[in-house]
Amino acid sequence: MINDQLLFVGQKAFIDKDGEILILIDPKLGIDLPGGKIKEGEADLIESLKREVREETKLEIEIEDPFITWMIEFPPDHRNQGKVFLVGYKCKYFSGEVILSDEHSDYKWVNKNNYLKLSKDGHFKAIEKYFSLTENS
Repeated sequence: MINDQLLFVGQKAFIDKDGEILILIDPKLGIDLPGGKIKEGEADLIESLKREVREETKLEIEIEDPFITWMIEFPPDHRNQGKVFLVGYKCKYFSGEVILSDEHSDYKWVNKNNYLKLSKDGHFKAIEKYFSLTENS
């Protein structure tokens, strides 16, 4: 018998602003996206993602449909540990200027023409999927 796997559930926001999406830089993980794990007691997943985005970037967003799922395992020395099942949402920038929390060291806006210059770590495959879908729409 195989035991159930313990994992967390998280959400990531692919925030579109004029054809670019916001990429965050995590000092240990590399490239990241705004969002995070769903907290115990949070029943409204949309509000949970908006809260995470506000905490990490101070931006206000509109959340559209989820379009991708993936798994990531954080290294043992990361502030988050363990495996996380992630759901990625297409989002639209609504208002605000990026002001980072202490979780990230930098940020950049990338588009379909320059995202391939990102390091291939962290959430790169999900970002690649996002841009492959936007090319076809």
